[in-house]
Amino acid sequence: MSRVIGMTRRLYAVSAIALLLLTGCSAGASEGRESDSAGRASASPEAPLTAETPVEGNDETTFYDAVRSKLRPDNVIPNATDAQLRAAGEKACAAIASGVDTLTLSLIDGEQPDASGFYPDSFVIIASARETICS
Repeated sequence: MSRVIGMTRRLYAVSAIALLLLTGCSAGASEGRESDSAGRASASPEAPLTAETPVEGNDETTFYDAVRSKLRPDNVIPNATDAQLRAAGEKACAAIASGVDTLTLSLIDGEQPDASGFYPDSFVIIASARETICS
């Protein structure tokens, strides 16, 4: 009998703690919604949520930014121009479309494979092209 009473007390204690935690979390979330530090109008619970049209990005610019941000610091094409990257990206898209194994593809003249047999800088170009400019 005392074992049942002990379990009941623990259950009440756990329930009370859970209730306090949930109450505290919901109060903080609603406070954050009501007081926007940027001064924007806060969303009321009655207003429907309306989707906004996403802003279309320039895929070519996104491609250049992706390549340059993902290249290793000691890459073999530190001075590549946008035109050169674009040409390599177009080659990557053509290879992807034709089903070439892009893991072992080099798009850079003189690029040496790493210990695994992959071309790391070409891989960055291929992956970035696949995500941005290949249709």
